[in-house]
Amino acid sequence: MAASNLKLVPGISGQECSSSEITDRDSRIVKQLEFYFGDTNLPYDKFLQARIKLDNGWVPIRVLLTFKMLKSITRSSDVIALAVKNVADSIVEVDETDKKIRRKPKIVAPVPKRSLYKEIVERTIYCSGFPRTATMDEILEFAETFGDNVIMKTTPLRFKSKAFKGSLYFTFISKKEAEKFLDRVSVEYNGVEIKRMWESDFLGNYIAHSPFNYE
Repeated sequence: MAASNLKLVPGISGQECSSSEITDRDSRIVKQLEFYFGDTNLPYDKFLQARIKLDNGWVPIRVLLTFKMLKSITRSSDVIALAVKNVADSIVEVDETDKKIRRKPKIVAPVPKRSLYKEIVERTIYCSGFPRTATMDEILEFAETFGDNVIMKTTPLRFKSKAFKGSLYFTFISKKEAEKFLDRVSVEYNGVEIKRMWESDFLGNYIAHSPFNYE
């Protein structure tokens, strides 16, 4: 992803900030937008797929602000539009009215195929052992300790409950980086050992021990 390499800290809509804080908030906003419109999410996001078909790829910022993670950074459509303008090398762009966002047409999104899904799974690792009280900001900051944009996507697992259960998927930029993470002797979060396995192995174990028949 193309978001600038800056430490992530909470931004507060409507609060006066120094220029460095504004730049940091821009980075957080654009990184979240790049996730929504990125290769690992957009091809499989039925809601966004439906929206982009309505207006030549454009999605109203007011719609994007219904997404919890983006709304946690700012509730201002003007702040979001300015952030996209400030991060020129992003994969997204804002329209001339500053009211809509889309993936840049020259950066063609991959077509959702079984082979693409398989490739994503092959560089995704299941992790468990995080405290249930951990926030997404804290986990994203932890993910960045393994390198800038090495971990492209963080997906908390919530199962039937909306509450975070302490487990998640990390999707890496390449299978090689995923292997390096898995081959580490130890990975700790706040002194607690994080258990790791390939997503495919976790799903296999989950299905094998499920009370339901998946055959």
